Amino acid sequence: MNRIIAALLVSAGAVVSVVGLGGCGTPTAGTPITVVREIAPPSTTTAVVLAPPPTSVVVVEPPMTVTRAPAVQRLTSCQRLLAEGYSFEYAFSAWVNAGRPLSWDADRDGYPCEQSYGNRN
Repeated sequence: MNRIIAALLVSAGAVVSVVGLGGCGTPTAGTPITVVREIAPPSTTTAVVLAPPPTSVVVVEPPMTVTRAPAVQRLTSCQRLLAEGYSFEYAFSAWVNAGRPLSWDADRDGYPCEQSYGNRN
């Protein structure tokens, strides 16, 4: 047995009794080696118990959902003018300035916005 193995055994707590450490060509070559293992009594050490690390709370917000507003009913130009508080005279001037579009005059009688402002003829 060589010295490294004996040192490892001693560091592991074994008592090593070596009889006749010899190498090749020495008079003690081939001599048996006796290894005695002895268990050391338990030492009185105090165990230190560490408190567990504080738990961390991770708040994950739910994904943002996009909700669309209900579809707003499209207002005609006449309905929008009435809803914004404009008079019939203003609506008539706006109709003339827009080039007298037929979409403002449903019955084609020359008076726009009659469905919103009432019949003006």
